[in-house]
Amino acid sequence: MTTEVCLTVDVEDWYDGMAVLGRPIARPRGAHSGLSGLASLLTSAEGGPTVTLFVIGNYADAVRAELGDLVDCGHELASHGPDHGRLPEDPAVLVEWLRTGRSMVEDLFQRPIRGFRSPRFDIPRTLNLAHYRDLLAEAGFHYVSDTSRLGEHSPVRELPVLTSHRVPIGGGSYQRMLPGVAVTAAVDSAPGPAVLYYHSYDFGATLPSTGSIRSLAEAKQLVGRRRVARVFSRVLRRYGSKACGHVR
Repeated sequence: MTTEVCLTVDVEDWYDGMAVLGRPIARPRGAHSGLSGLASLLTSAEGGPTVTLFVIGNYADAVRAELGDLVDCGHELASHGPDHGRLPEDPAVLVEWLRTGRSMVEDLFQRPIRGFRSPRFDIPRTLNLAHYRDLLAEAGFHYVSDTSRLGEHSPVRELPVLTSHRVPIGGGSYQRMLPGVAVTAAVDSAPGPAVLYYHSYDFGATLPSTGSIRSLAEAKQLVGRRRVARVFSRVLRRYGSKACGHVR
């Protein structure tokens, strides 16, 4: 059976992410998000592929027009949380946090939001995986895409990111450093849907040049970054893509 591939994109702002890491960098006026570059790649692809867009709630309005164009083309919206912070550890606060992130995107686009991905694939330290999955269902989600798997007892469908030898090779940040054959081999051997993830700023966003790097944190976020769109395109041509909500 041919492996189903789900290409997913975490829709977030690179500059906000650096601020969360404690490395704030001034955003240039008129900076591009990268979403128009993503749309161009998807529009030119054969076979009508669809992707899932995991959107940070407090960033959605800033890219509302570009996201709307992608939704109109059949791509799926999902939640990446209301912000890019850590998941709250108190269960009641976490459920409200999850619901807020979902409603921010639902209210803006008037589309049901069924999927969730935590900003760092994290699980609150105070919760075990089973409890966390229960809270996702309580918050109204139907599926989750992270790097954990509870199995048949999960109340939400689990679509874990592609992992090889405990490395989340499905991530674009890993793919920019790996040979293409390693990625395709992992996809071809995936036991279920192969979920790969990228970031909206991988597709032509306005980012600092590598010549401006002044710290290891910046290097980790910039070196090889401009290669990611080419990797995405190669995977898209080879496998196509189905949105997470469309896979069997």
